[in-house]
Amino acid sequence: MRYPLALPAFAISERQNPGAAMLALGAIAMGYASSTAPWFVAVVLISVLAALWAPAGVVAAIPAVIGITYEPLRAGRLEFAPAETLIVALVLGVGLRLLFQVASTGPTNLLSAARATVRAQASLMSVVALGLLAAGTLSLATLALPAYRHESLRFYRWVILEPLVYFALAGYYLRPRANRQLAAALFVAGGVFVALTGLLDLARGSGVAVEGVLRISGVYPHPNALALYLERPLVFAVVLGLAYRRPVAWGWLLPGALMGVVLLFTFSRGALLAAGIAVVLSLWLAGRRRLAGGLILAGLGGGVAIALTATARIANLFSGGSGSLRLDVWRSALDMVRAHPVFGIGLDQFLYVYTPRYVQPAAWSERFTSHPHDLILDLWLSLGILGVIVAAGYAFVLVHRAIRTRALRSSLAAAAIAAIVAGILHGLVDNGYFLPDLALVWWFLTALIEAELRPGVA
Repeated sequence: MRYPLALPAFAISERQNPGAAMLALGAIAMGYASSTAPWFVAVVLISVLAALWAPAGVVAAIPAVIGITYEPLRAGRLEFAPAETLIVALVLGVGLRLLFQVASTGPTNLLSAARATVRAQASLMSVVALGLLAAGTLSLATLALPAYRHESLRFYRWVILEPLVYFALAGYYLRPRANRQLAAALFVAGGVFVALTGLLDLARGSGVAVEGVLRISGVYPHPNALALYLERPLVFAVVLGLAYRRPVAWGWLLPGALMGVVLLFTFSRGALLAAGIAVVLSLWLAGRRRLAGGLILAGLGGGVAIALTATARIANLFSGGSGSLRLDVWRSALDMVRAHPVFGIGLDQFLYVYTPRYVQPAAWSERFTSHPHDLILDLWLSLGILGVIVAAGYAFVLVHRAIRTRALRSSLAAAAIAAIVAGILHGLVDNGYFLPDLALVWWFLTALIEAELRPGVA
């Protein structure tokens, strides 16, 4: 069965999507068997074949591997994140399909169909995405310290270019409902896999001992990084299982509960609070107010339990702990904004500007921090005032999408919006966007929302 789209070269066979997704994921799994360059080339070729067979399958597979970004595939001395590898394969596969289309119908017909496709895909969120691309590109020419341009270029690839390329392709290929459901399921499955690695940490008694608790990190380099990622598929699964559903969808809710247990043992106060607020707010807006009230009571009880079992971590929040240090980092970041109000300092430049000039004496122990621990300050410093304007535009469109979601009673859109809101809330006290996994999750969820709410899409 073929989905009638404007561009025949991109025609989607829904029956093929799971097979292509599994082929792509199998190639990634195979990539960990060897770190030689020829082996990695074989992995890429298999992934390209999967994308050539059914691009939508690879689009759906990418969310499953975002959580293992910090477990890269190796080709000799080079390292590539699994999601990055699949995005490159996806672009190559789609490019080959375009070449076949040119060979069969000629460039004139292709250009006409491409224009029709672009017009069909155009939306306010597309304008925001182009604004982010413009802000990121401009930032490369206005660095505060041009000597560190290499670091900025690397982050441009990770948090601007690759996520936006994926957003453009996902927005197209996730139009059929079956493809959105597959992508959602694989996103949650990826979160469950990451959670299981955290449980393995817990079983082995490994992790980071700090402030009287043992914090697990799983496949991530730090418990906070694990929490920043895991809160998103957790909130997504829970809201997808509860919003606009009676009875609840346990197939979504149980994976969410598993991820919730693991998130608890990261002892990330910001992640737990952000996830709880996002879930409760989503259920309240979805009309499930008794359930939202029950979750509030459960959250209060859980908060008391955490306070009793992790007394030191709670007690020193603003008395020498991370809360006090964040206040000092924010003061330094504001000083940077005053010195660079228009263009900021550039992508991934915070460490190089902060340590030699702006670090507060009381925050000397955090002199090697690489970001300002606040999403708004990070946007302003990384992308300048244009980045803040783009972010405001994104927030405006997201609110519009939330209103439409409520009118359409879409569980999938509600879940994606809730996961983004959790990331925004946590980002007010930590890194909200400017990491490879977080940026890609952000634009995957945005693509889901756009595809789910597009008029006339099945």
